[in-house]
Amino acid sequence: MTVPPPGPGGPGAVPAVDRTPAAAPEDKRTLRVLITSSMFSKVADWQLGIVIPLAVLAESDSVALSLVSFALRGVTYVGSPFLGSVIDRFDKRLIFVLAQLQQALCLVVLAATLSSQVSVAVLVLLSGVGGVASAITGQFVLIPKLISAPGRPLAVAKLNSAIELSKVIGLVLGGVGFTLLGPAAATLCIALLYVIAGCVAMLLPAVAASPEKINIRRDLAIGFRWVGKREILWLVVTMSMTNLAIGQLEPALITEFGDQGMNTTVISVVMAIGLLTGAVASRVAPHFLPLWTPERRILVCQLIGFAGLALIAVPVLPVRVVGFMVECFAIAVSNVASITYRQETIPADVAGRANATIRMFITGAVPLSGFLYAWASRLDGYWYWLPALGLWATANVIWAVHARRGARTCVRGAPDSSEGVAAQGAAAQEVPARGAAAQEVPAQGAASGDR
Repeated sequence: MTVPPPGPGGPGAVPAVDRTPAAAPEDKRTLRVLITSSMFSKVADWQLGIVIPLAVLAESDSVALSLVSFALRGVTYVGSPFLGSVIDRFDKRLIFVLAQLQQALCLVVLAATLSSQVSVAVLVLLSGVGGVASAITGQFVLIPKLISAPGRPLAVAKLNSAIELSKVIGLVLGGVGFTLLGPAAATLCIALLYVIAGCVAMLLPAVAASPEKINIRRDLAIGFRWVGKREILWLVVTMSMTNLAIGQLEPALITEFGDQGMNTTVISVVMAIGLLTGAVASRVAPHFLPLWTPERRILVCQLIGFAGLALIAVPVLPVRVVGFMVECFAIAVSNVASITYRQETIPADVAGRANATIRMFITGAVPLSGFLYAWASRLDGYWYWLPALGLWATANVIWAVHARRGARTCVRGAPDSSEGVAAQGAAAQEVPARGAAAQEVPAQGAASGDR
């Protein structure tokens, strides 16, 4: 019989145990499949983000119309609470797969009708339904359902980093495809990517449908209850204004560069440099200012992002590239913390409804950003960027006031940035009413490791 060596406390002490959570093999396989499918889908999203604005610009020679056409894709977030109700009731894998195929179908039809501005607008709008369902299911529902709790923070960081990297790939492929193949063929290539994403997602484990019947009134009440908290309202106002300022920043830059006659491939490379910074930032986000309070961390990200937008307004290409890199870094760091927080505090059975309602407000501001830039297109030079800078400066003041109040009341949470922040201060008020979910809240206390 072999006697284990004595622990550090002497012969009678219990040997030290390594409590570092290790991902189960099944978790690793599931995460690989989810990341692969999500990357194909997000590459397609970002190819679409460069192909559609440039295709409309080529047909209409109107910067405003180009921005408005693509902004319509985000309008469907207005109906996201209803989509959330459907997501919570049916097999989540099936919803994720159908979302990819629905977008592919819309783009096949769009490729054949690019000469019609009305057809482009309608199909871009319809494709947004699948885009919303894909984002909610892939980023907020599937991980809590399929990944064990200890591995979720790292899973979120890996998925978000992969998504940021997909933006880079999508922009480069979109620019090259538009230049070499033309808008119609490039659009068909995007449709093919959605089909591949759906096929890969079929390898995910099935997630059983809920026996609970759909009750729209009750479902909406569940979602809006999350938004109705006082701390949530601070976040909703702050981050909605931030998204209003920068939600359509990439299409605005792409369209402005295209209107100035810049080569499409060069546009893609310039944008990719900035987005690659976001991919790196997402991966290292758990280690960013780990000892700071959530309120101070989000305020720092807000201020860094605002400085980046100010640099983007400078009409010198190298300065703009640096500014875009700074802005992408700030947004990516905040998004990882926010998504992790929501997954650990919102019960998985209502995650679709809660996150869909939250995103209706936060992400719903993104298409409005397109209309803002379309209106500002009549302005020249620095004046073009002044509305966005003004909105973000106001958002920073609002969040600074809340951060100061939060420091006094010791409210804990993990705020979100432009992508979907709305669950941040609910820990103090929402969690006690959620029963067993309260046991997961210490994961939010692990902010020192998750950030």
